[in-house]
Amino acid sequence: MLRTIISKELHDNLLNLRFIVGFVLCVILTVSCVMILTHDYRQELKDYNIRISMQDDFLSKYAHTNRLNPVIRPQKPPENFRPLVIGIPRDAGLGSFDDNPLQAVFPPLDLLFVVTIIMSLLAVLFSYDAVAGEREAGTLKLMVSNSLSRAKILVGKWIGGTVSLLIPFIFSILAGGLYITFQPDLQWDGSAWASFFLLVLASVTFISLFYLMGLLVSACSRFSSVSILSSLFLWVLLILVLPNLSPYVAAQLYRVPSVSKIEKEIFHLTQVERDEIGRRLSRVVTQKYEQQYGQVFTEYLAMSKDEVRQRVAADQQFKAMHEAYRKEYNQAWGEANRIQGEKARKLREELNLKADQQSKLAKNLACISPYANFVYVATDLSGTGLRSLDYFGRVREEYSNIFRPYLNGKVKEATQKDPTFTSNSFIDLSDRPRFSYKEEPVKERLAAVMPYWGVLIFFNVVFFAGAFVAFIRYDVR
Repeated sequence: MLRTIISKELHDNLLNLRFIVGFVLCVILTVSCVMILTHDYRQELKDYNIRISMQDDFLSKYAHTNRLNPVIRPQKPPENFRPLVIGIPRDAGLGSFDDNPLQAVFPPLDLLFVVTIIMSLLAVLFSYDAVAGEREAGTLKLMVSNSLSRAKILVGKWIGGTVSLLIPFIFSILAGGLYITFQPDLQWDGSAWASFFLLVLASVTFISLFYLMGLLVSACSRFSSVSILSSLFLWVLLILVLPNLSPYVAAQLYRVPSVSKIEKEIFHLTQVERDEIGRRLSRVVTQKYEQQYGQVFTEYLAMSKDEVRQRVAADQQFKAMHEAYRKEYNQAWGEANRIQGEKARKLREELNLKADQQSKLAKNLACISPYANFVYVATDLSGTGLRSLDYFGRVREEYSNIFRPYLNGKVKEATQKDPTFTSNSFIDLSDRPRFSYKEEPVKERLAAVMPYWGVLIFFNVVFFAGAFVAFIRYDVR
């Protein structure tokens, strides 16, 4: 009998106009999104390659140690899932070489939009009259009178309705996946396809959740008109209101200092006060050597680099004075940088800690909505979310731990060869270790999203239990 109810539900839905409209809309939107985002991915990849090429060209000509920090910073390549999930927008500071301002006004759609907006709305439209509509038509009374258990009726409607919804979605997502396989710029490996199927499975969980929500509302309503209005109200609350309200609530519950104010304090510490301390400490070192070496040191200060280099090569005592002075002078400025850098570091750590705590609070508050949980699951599985940024930060730090010793060694080697070497001198970095980014393993991403996925499953259970209790008590007359 359960199979009969499922077949009836499938038959009613597949022959309904809303199924045809939903199917066409889902296919057109999904395939169009994939095609447009694939084009954007190609442009992002092109921009990334240009930036890497420009970085290499700059370092081959202007590799001075005082210019390396902003230049040698590792850059993240565009994610393979960009044709499906946009996730967090690319760093606006990097820019695109063909920036289109209309993209900020009309942001491109992606799979998240199709699932969270289109498919959830279709789920509501498919389920709002699943019980109330059957009562109004009189068929619900016939089913109950034929000794069909209400549990079987409810399960049959859930399975049949959800399968009806999944037909256009699965067809659309497979069409998008097929398009991706024929793109030479997108070479997905096994882990990427594993993430793809996990993403589809998470989408099925989300779609089922909203069908059950509509089923619950329908089982609590006497009329379809009341059911559709109540379902849409809940949809707006869960999709639009709660996720967008959480950052404002978190900001009121947990205050964070003004970023601009902290940046001004840091600038004053690391520039103005640092220079004052550095000049004071270096002046002490200079006065010490003036007293010790007298006229020789005064002449030394007035020499050009070439003159110093010639004198160092010819006079060992002059060389010893030069190296000792340079060492103490650099130590004086290094001490100034250390003192003020420590103060700035504490300010940044305090700001980052409070900002992280506020973000975590907002993220946890947003989890009240299934929309937020699905976004976390989808973006983290696809490597386009907040977790991806954290992972990239760790990988970048690992690279820095490799590059710093390499750079220190190159500076030491250059200093030994040229006594006049400074931070403005060119240094050959052609043999430097190159940064290579690899996505976080799927197993680790899956483990990270399981709590959010579990919340989606919990919503399914709660809505089904609520629909079951309401349907058991439902008056079919």
